[in-house]
Amino acid sequence: MWHGIAQAGLASAGVDFTSSLSLLTVGLVGLVWWLSAGLITFMALQHYWSQTQPRLSEATPGSQDRQEAA
Repeated sequence: MWHGIAQAGLASAGVDFTSSLSLLTVGLVGLVWWLSAGLITFMALQHYWSQTQPRLSEATPGSQDRQEAA
């Protein structure tokens, strides 16, 4: 098994992954950027929706009466 590696040229042969790794890096950076932008958008919409919905304590009649009675 090891005699095949020791043959001329096989031990010093290298594989260049530079272009593949650069594509992988660009893809991973793009994916992280896309997920970050989506998360920021989702959180902004969630914050907006929570501000536009009426609060339960403000919407119920009689909450003023309970506060005055206390």
